[in-house]
Amino acid sequence: MQRPSEQVPVTRLALAVIVVLYLAHALPLYFFNVAMPAILRSQGVDLRWIGMLSLLYIPWAFKFLWAPLVDRHYLHSLGRRRTWLWLTQAALVAGILLLAMTGLEHGLLLFVLVSLWISTFAATQDIAIDGYTVESLASEDHRLGSMAQSIGVALGSMFGGAGVLWLYQVLGWQSALLTLAGLSALTMLAVARVDDRLPAQAEAAKPGFIATFKRPEIRWALLLILVYRLVEAPAMAMLTPMLVDRQWSLTQIGLLMSVAGASVGLLAAVAAARLLQGQRAATLLLRAGWLRSLAYLAVAGLLLSGLADGSPLWLGAMVLVLLAIRYLAMTSLYALFMQLCSRQQAGTDFTVLVCFELLVFFVGGSLSGFLAKGLGYETYYLLLGALSVLSVLLCKPIVRRIQAGTDNH
Repeated sequence: MQRPSEQVPVTRLALAVIVVLYLAHALPLYFFNVAMPAILRSQGVDLRWIGMLSLLYIPWAFKFLWAPLVDRHYLHSLGRRRTWLWLTQAALVAGILLLAMTGLEHGLLLFVLVSLWISTFAATQDIAIDGYTVESLASEDHRLGSMAQSIGVALGSMFGGAGVLWLYQVLGWQSALLTLAGLSALTMLAVARVDDRLPAQAEAAKPGFIATFKRPEIRWALLLILVYRLVEAPAMAMLTPMLVDRQWSLTQIGLLMSVAGASVGLLAAVAAARLLQGQRAATLLLRAGWLRSLAYLAVAGLLLSGLADGSPLWLGAMVLVLLAIRYLAMTSLYALFMQLCSRQQAGTDFTVLVCFELLVFFVGGSLSGFLAKGLGYETYYLLLGALSVLSVLLCKPIVRRIQAGTDNH
């Protein structure tokens, strides 16, 4: 793709805005993804129900249905992306405040409905953020956009995960959620810095799914997502329950998963951006897959040998390794997504890819509790290690197809 004439080399301020935008939607996302599983497990909730928490993210899997509307409709006085960023962030803050006031004691139905409200608006916001990131950066800067995305997600994990866990344990549910709402409100300051100027052809185009699925490289990318991510989802979903079952406290889990883990993730995202200067995103993704396979087998070895029981530092270190590999893979995968997107409908194209990726991830996560309960953590991660090796082998010919398509585009 050619750099539109309106674009200039990316600045630190522009990347900082993208980081904060991704932080905004990651705060509630990682509250449900990191904090809630640990809170529920500490209260004795069955692993199967914790695994089913992934189904709260159904809006993320199906947001492609309204992505063309987000690309097409907006208030001209606010701008194409700022219209949706203002609207969705206000709705997110309102939802978190309502969840703070109600909580679990008012019944499971109300909790689920409010959670779905938050999830739906966070997913809609993500469409606008992804579209803005692809449109505002030149093709050669997409690796930096993917890095900024990973950094924002890592910070969201740190504050929405560890921060909320710590506040919950010290001050209780309401104070933790009110703080989360306040942090979400502060991120709205970044929206004012969004540059909503668009190339003329992007303004004239009418986004739709037909244009997305006509391109063979997009179809091959969907297959790549299925083969690569289906193995990863079950492994990540059971990390915090496994730590709880090995007598880790909520504070320890929060510090490991969302402070140390986010710090490792930040470093991994920066490293991925540097590595992407000298190699294709799909190539780095495959290399991360091999590292992932070895890490799963190493976790299984720790559990089978008893080293994980003798010293928690061994298991904690392996969890950090897994998180670092995940950030390396996700930065590579999302850089690949950005390269495949058309600037005429960046929000729609990126959302189709991300929705399918999330659908695969959440389905795998929802089944994880049943598998881990039936097999035990040792056999569970041993099986995932073997499946990860098979996954990478199957991804190789798919990657060649994608690269052939992008080279001919």
